[in-house]
Amino acid sequence: MARILLTGGSSFTGLWIGEALAAAGHAVVAALRGPAGGYRGLRDERIVRLGRSVELVFDAPFASPRFIELAGSGFDLLAHHAADIPNYRSPDYDVMEAVNRNLLAAEVVLTALASSGARALIATGTTFEAREGRPGANDLAVSPYGLSKTLTNEALRHFAHWRGLSFGKFVIAAPFGPLEEGRFAWSLFQSWTAGQPGKVRTPRYIRDNIPSPLLGQAYVALANEMLGGGPNAEYAARPSGFVGAQASFAQLLAEEMRPRLGLACEIELLPQPELSEPEVRANTEPWLGRDWPASSFWDDYAAYYARLAREGTLSSPA
Repeated sequence: MARILLTGGSSFTGLWIGEALAAAGHAVVAALRGPAGGYRGLRDERIVRLGRSVELVFDAPFASPRFIELAGSGFDLLAHHAADIPNYRSPDYDVMEAVNRNLLAAEVVLTALASSGARALIATGTTFEAREGRPGANDLAVSPYGLSKTLTNEALRHFAHWRGLSFGKFVIAAPFGPLEEGRFAWSLFQSWTAGQPGKVRTPRYIRDNIPSPLLGQAYVALANEMLGGGPNAEYAARPSGFVGAQASFAQLLAEEMRPRLGLACEIELLPQPELSEPEVRANTEPWLGRDWPASSFWDDYAAYYARLAREGTLSSPA
């Protein structure tokens, strides 16, 4: 068992990562940016659920004195999942401002970790970074956000190795599952619960939609490999799920949800606009063949959206 410090635990993917690490027997401490009682809606629900399996430390944003003190208290691994993402889809996303915020006091944090016996750092990446998203991808990031992640993770890689820490990059494609919000499926469920066809606006995009339990399993596999490896090594994980056109993924969701929700779950494919992103963006390490509770996952996914529909909380934009 290792002692793991997790950032970004209030996010959708952070919840699943934290739960998976704890279920694998690790002692996980989730450092949270906000105060206890200061979260609302789905983020609060995720924190409450996360707190059932990991230790929560509030008022401890990355780079704060409290976080630096925590980092020096004897962890084996930093699972650094938090990142600057407000308005990340905007073409006006400020790359350097995001990088500066992401790296603020990072060297101090990693020094505190290394000096107290830490062995490794895992940084979260995205398929929109440079050199990610498909075999043979070119060296350009897809968006300003992707560029900010590229620069941030390259700096973290250097900082980690300079302090004798192993560095791992965990690349995330398009995760989906219970307690998500504002994602591709969200808009489909909005329409389906209103008795309307779900509109697929980019049917030709080839994307990699990975169920959240598999994402958690893949993270645990990377963490365990790094904890069992030698010092100052380098690792990467690029877990992949359902790879295909968004039109096909929408049809898959409809087929799984129709009998579970008792809704028509019709699909309307809109004409693909001129491509503003690369047509293919996917990871390279298949995880669908692993042992995971597929049927119960779909049951939980349907139940999650059925609950949101009953509560009237599906109105926020996707």
